[in-house]
Amino acid sequence: MRILVTNDDGVHADGLFALKEALAALGEVTVVAPERQQSATGHAITLHKPLRLSPTRLRDGSPAFASNGTPSDCATLGVLEAMGGECDLVVSGINHGPNLGWDVHYSGTVSAAIEARVIGAPSFAVSVASWDPEIQWETAARFAARLARWLPAHPLPPFTILNVNVPNVPPSEVRGVAVTTQGRRQYVDRIERRTDPLGRPYYWLGGSLAEEAAGAEPGSDVRAVAEGRITLTPIHLDMTAYSALPQLREWDHDSAAV
Repeated sequence: MRILVTNDDGVHADGLFALKEALAALGEVTVVAPERQQSATGHAITLHKPLRLSPTRLRDGSPAFASNGTPSDCATLGVLEAMGGECDLVVSGINHGPNLGWDVHYSGTVSAAIEARVIGAPSFAVSVASWDPEIQWETAARFAARLARWLPAHPLPPFTILNVNVPNVPPSEVRGVAVTTQGRRQYVDRIERRTDPLGRPYYWLGGSLAEEAAGAEPGSDVRAVAEGRITLTPIHLDMTAYSALPQLREWDHDSAAV
């Protein structure tokens, strides 16, 4: 099996190395990842500057490529350039932090997996759902390897990926695996205004999680991770709000003034 590993935390991130190590037993692993931290870059792609693939080495001396592009760029460059289009599976992660519910709209980790699927490669994203400085990478890495063995022989529908979130516990403390829907995770945005030494304003964007408990409906990824389970959430590119279609079709839009 030929596997591409990418992420949004950067090519030298602990989670990427743990993932690469776990997948190495399954076949040939190619690593293409951002040269720097690119969390929350979403599905951005680079159109207005040259992209580069720079050979580098991981901590064990194994080869990898660092790119100045986004996570989605790395998926494309990895599959089509570094691997010459011969890729059986793309795994994005292991992300340090949750990608639960609405997080996926911001996530470079998930977007890289989606971009890989767009160009034809089966893919999934995997995250440890914790911001703790001490992360149990082994738990997520072992499950990712297990899923990587299964997924190529059980293809998902077109343009569909799996989003995997793993609680930050040792393997022995995982309380099972749940197939889930997306929950709701809404943030309260915060803008912090500061002044540089020349007296010019600059800004830091931030925020805090609001009402996570309200988004933890039964069957959701938010609820299952809180209960100590690994979550498997299928997501796809079709963002149509089907429940709104009847309302829009009732509008006499053909006679409306333009």
